[in-house]
Amino acid sequence: MEAVVRVVVTSICMSACYSGAEATRDVNLAWQGRSRAELEDRWGAPADTGTAGNLGMMHWSHVNTHVELPSGGGSVAITPTRFDIDAAFRPGEVWHTTTGVAALIDATNTITRVEGASLRWGPPNDANLHWGAIFGMHVGLGRLDTTPTPLPSGNLYIGGMLGPTLGLVGTTSMVAGLASAGGAMAFGWGIGAQWWPINRLWVRGGPALLLVSDPGFNNTRLRPGVATGASYAFVKVGRFALDLCLDLTAGPSTVFGSVGVGANLN
Repeated sequence: MEAVVRVVVTSICMSACYSGAEATRDVNLAWQGRSRAELEDRWGAPADTGTAGNLGMMHWSHVNTHVELPSGGGSVAITPTRFDIDAAFRPGEVWHTTTGVAALIDATNTITRVEGASLRWGPPNDANLHWGAIFGMHVGLGRLDTTPTPLPSGNLYIGGMLGPTLGLVGTTSMVAGLASAGGAMAFGWGIGAQWWPINRLWVRGGPALLLVSDPGFNNTRLRPGVATGASYAFVKVGRFALDLCLDLTAGPSTVFGSVGVGANLN
């Protein structure tokens, strides 16, 4: 089972095709028509300012440091008549690259165009744009349909974005509950589409494999099912979000779910 989960998660992460140049273009477009004050509030003060024709220009930059560690190798060859030693050492290297982005503004301090690698600084906080790899983990209380008393439960997801508002994720959930006959647990592993209708809200659904036990940890069985979820971020700063999440999984003769809070990178 673990090997299957690893293969599925790796495949999902490789599906994160919405990033890089495509996402950068959409972030740049999202700033058009916004105010200079909003941009500086999101990105901080520019490194320098200037003019480009009749437009003002602001520039941000970031220096990236890259490190290559020293390496080496060697070999020894011994024969009845020769003794050869071959060794090589390659020193490490440190170099720097600069990422930059520029914004053009008109006389009313409205942004007319953004150019450059803007992903590092991000879109407006209310823009419904998500890119690259995404991840989330939640803990809270959950129960099975056979256990009236909830117990600590949780879930997590990892995957990648297919577009600015649609992602593909692998999910896993663990739910526990208590009944008069004893405790019970249920696990779900699934693949689902995760969609953001607005920036702070996502909904998710897809097929899943369920492992469920009855109270007293009896009658443990595997079942096919469907895993769903919904989340609202009550704190959203850039790609980081703290949210309230509802996770619900159902299969033949079983339903289980949890409500919790969590941290996300999306």
